[in-house]
Amino acid sequence: MEKACQRRLTLSCASHFLSSHRTGLLSGFQRLRSQRKMCDVVLQAGGISFPCHRALLASSSDYFWALFGETTAERLAGSISLPALTPEGLDAILDFLYSGWLSISPSTLPVVLETGRYLQVETAVAICERYMTDGLNAKNCCDYANLAERHALSNALEAANQTIAMEMGSLIQESRDDLLTLNIESLLAVLDADEIPSVKEVELIKLVLDWLDDNGPLPLLKSNLLLSRLRFGLVPPSDLTNISHAHRAMATPLIRSQLTRASEYHRLGSTQPIRQSRQTTLRTFLETPF
Repeated sequence: MEKACQRRLTLSCASHFLSSHRTGLLSGFQRLRSQRKMCDVVLQAGGISFPCHRALLASSSDYFWALFGETTAERLAGSISLPALTPEGLDAILDFLYSGWLSISPSTLPVVLETGRYLQVETAVAICERYMTDGLNAKNCCDYANLAERHALSNALEAANQTIAMEMGSLIQESRDDLLTLNIESLLAVLDADEIPSVKEVELIKLVLDWLDDNGPLPLLKSNLLLSRLRFGLVPPSDLTNISHAHRAMATPLIRSQLTRASEYHRLGSTQPIRQSRQTTLRTFLETPF
């Protein structure tokens, strides 16, 4: 009898999850927002007003949760200015909070990602990162690498760096300016790659020297980090002589020693295989060194 009562009690307390309830809840907030009903705070960005509901904002964004906390001056403010954000970015993120749908295009991605990061809406940031990773190509990989590095999106950054390495041949020919604006972390990662098809090492050296001219002056430590990733042993002796005097960054003790070792390697002739190192290893087996 006691077990039967416990079973009836358990059944009477059973809970059921209805996904439609959550969807309906968001739909209700959307309707209230579109009708501007029960809105208790107005967000301002770029001179545009966005009437909203504190409860939804605080439950969806760590930024708003902290902003509307009990000890903040903004907890009772009727209007809050967000000068760091654009109307386009704020509108997209608010639409996401109210509907679960995030509208992104290549042109709006930077402002949407910036807003998502600023407002600490991590689900929106994750969607932006997935959008970048899935849409990588030769035309956008440099821009996406810079965007991913700026917002600490490790997966998108790694994917973008890999795309840059694989597309380097066409990038050097058609999008050199994009490469010259590449962030240093991506450039370091690309130069570390063991496979950069259809690109001779001397072209990479010229690219790095141009990058140093456009982004300098850099501390010698950083220029050493970049140049030491180049494989001088793959450069023909005649080119090696020319590039050794092409830039002041080539004159540091570390780089001079690497250039000297490369010259010595070329003089080894048939005994080169016994002195093989990373500095003399081809980046792809499809290419010849010279």
